Amino acid sequence: AKLSEQTMEFLDRAVFEPSEQPPERRERIARIFRELKPPDGTPVAHEVVFRAAPRVGANALALPSGKIIVTDELMALTENDDEILSVLTHELGHVQERHGLRLLVEGSIVGFALTWYLGDVSSLAASVPAALLQARFSRDHERAADAYGARMLEANGMSPALLAGMLEKLGKSHGQSGAASDKASINDYLASHPATRERIEALRRKGSAP
Repeated sequence: AKLSEQTMEFLDRAVFEPSEQPPERRERIARIFRELKPPDGTPVAHEVVFRAAPRVGANALALPSGKIIVTDELMALTENDDEILSVLTHELGHVQERHGLRLLVEGSIVGFALTWYLGDVSSLAASVPAALLQARFSRDHERAADAYGARMLEANGMSPALLAGMLEKLGKSHGQSGAASDKASINDYLASHPATRERIEALRRKGSAP
């Protein structure tokens, strides 16, 4: 929680701007998402926040504490709130599986152990914002978050194809032709999960299954 709090403070200073989306729409989306049933019946602690990010573009990002950031630019890509909810289910999958924290630990396990042992958590926290911004989830992490999102959508009477469509829109918005590329564009430095064709097709198969 401390690491995520410091990361959010850094992002608000250096990357994000206040959201320009209507407050009633932001509140409605956050409320509806809170009321969705988790796929296995176990709620996952989270908080949805909204920010404008003209330098980043359309994106969503989950911090290890469960705070999920949605950019105005992502909301501008959507045709309805269900599409935004589908992205939130994917991000909640990352929180549920602790992917963000795993990346931090796996990427700096020696430094993490030393700073923890010495009690100098501040030096570790100082490096977290940059680490999270540069992090890219593995394909296995992305598939796990997709699977969680698909199950959550189905548990609430929605199709996993919603998430597939949003992944494709996000890929195109960041210059990935047809969402087929695994390489993020230069200005996509917050896109820790590029929308690959494989993932999109897998989600659409789930959505069309009887």
